[in-house]
Amino acid sequence: MFAPPEVTHTAMKKLLVLIGVAAAACSRGSSNSTTLSARLGAPNGQSLPSDGGTAQVANGIELTRVRIAVRRLRVERKDSTFEVKLSEGPLLVDVSGEALSGALLQLVTANVPAGTYDKLKLDIHKVESAPAGAFDDLVSRSSSVLLEGTIDGIPFTFASALEAELEHEGRFELGATPTNITLDLDATKWFQGADGSRLDPRDAANRAAIDDNIRASFRAFEDDDEDGADDEAEHADGGHHDGGDDDDPGDDDGKDGG
Repeated sequence: MFAPPEVTHTAMKKLLVLIGVAAAACSRGSSNSTTLSARLGAPNGQSLPSDGGTAQVANGIELTRVRIAVRRLRVERKDSTFEVKLSEGPLLVDVSGEALSGALLQLVTANVPAGTYDKLKLDIHKVESAPAGAFDDLVSRSSSVLLEGTIDGIPFTFASALEAELEHEGRFELGATPTNITLDLDATKWFQGADGSRLDPRDAANRAAIDDNIRASFRAFEDDDEDGADDEAEHADGGHHDGGDDDDPGDDDGKDGG
């Protein structure tokens, strides 16, 4: 027996309502996505001098590849009563080739409840086991940091088991719309001594100082347009910005990671 026309019509209306609810739910799910990206750069958001797959980070020192393992990514509100996990990791910051000129590398995307967050927290930790592939070299060296390059034209590899818990204070308006946090690494600090002298990465006596410099080189800021510049500083400057890798030293002064 066929259903009466009015029953068929009612069922169709219910189906359309369910479809609408499902579409709205999907829309809400996508609106609160937050991406964490990383970039290798110089002070004030500028790019490293790069050419042919190398980037100059100090007098006579060039990098060809940078790998750093990070894990336990969190965003937290200032009162420390609410924390959101972005990823347990390990995630790999792997910079080489054209990315040495300051390109953003997406590490992870996660859903974050809408709100204002005050801290980004992360760990640098050596990789002891991980899926085969990108982490193989770090696993074989039981390292968290692996830097490759040349010093005065001579190849070097700097491997470190650096372990650090880092917190970056700032203002992150997340969740209302798709957002991005950029993790910026100032590589020009890595091989510079406290007195301004150059630190030779081949000298074991410099290892602790280089580790400290790497630890201190991280900072984070909200960068929703993914141009490599701090959104808060751009807004304070009237919204003007010529591009993610320009030479305007004012673009990234609004917030310093801690």
